[in-house]
Amino acid sequence: MMFDCNVDVPALPLIRSSAWLDGLSGEAFDSQWRKCSAIEKCSVTELDAFIRAHYLGKRPAIVVLALKMTVRKEPVGMVIYAMPPREADTRYGGKTWELARLYLLDEIPRNAETWLIGRSVRYIKQHHREVKYLLSYADPSAGHRGTIYQAANWKADGRTDDERKTPRCDYYDDRTGQKYGRRGNMPADAVIVRKPRVSKWRYVLAV
Repeated sequence: MMFDCNVDVPALPLIRSSAWLDGLSGEAFDSQWRKCSAIEKCSVTELDAFIRAHYLGKRPAIVVLALKMTVRKEPVGMVIYAMPPREADTRYGGKTWELARLYLLDEIPRNAETWLIGRSVRYIKQHHREVKYLLSYADPSAGHRGTIYQAANWKADGRTDDERKTPRCDYYDDRTGQKYGRRGNMPADAVIVRKPRVSKWRYVLAV
C-alpha cells in the first residue's frame, strides 16, 4: 500500500518515559539492547512525532513502508521507505525503494542505526520480494556522509549530480530566507537569490 504524504506533519510531543531505559547503557547498542529491541510495521501517522524531530521535518512524498522501532515496547525511532526518483528502477534494473527517513531518540546508542537498517532490510526481503534494490542519500549539507550505510554494507554509487552537465540550484527569497526548488514557485515580488544545490552521496543495496 502506498500513501500520498506530501503534507506538513502536525507537531506532536515525543513521549519519553524512563522505565524502558532501566539497566541499559547508552554507550553501545550491545546484546542487551538488541534483546529488548524490535521493529514492527505501522502507519506513517504513528511516526509523526519522529518525523517532526527529523532534520527534514516532513514526510516523504509517497510512503511505501513505515517501520517503528521499539525498546521494551516503547517507541524509540523509525525507518521509512518511499518511492524513489522515477529513473531509479531503470538505473538499477529492478524494483527500487528509497530509504527516505531514519530517526532514533538521543537515548539510543548511535550504532543502533545500523541494526535498524539491517532489520528493515530483513523485513523487506521477507514481505516484499518484488523489491530488488534499496537506495538512499547522504546529505553533506546536514553533515552526513553515509557512514551508517557503509557500516550496513550498502555500496557507494557516486553523487546525485555526477551525470549532470550543469549543477542544480535552489532559489531563495532574500527578504524572508524562504527556499524554493523552482523559480516558478516564487512570489512575483520576491528578491531572488540563486544558490547551487549541494550534491548528495548516493548509496544502494541489492536485496
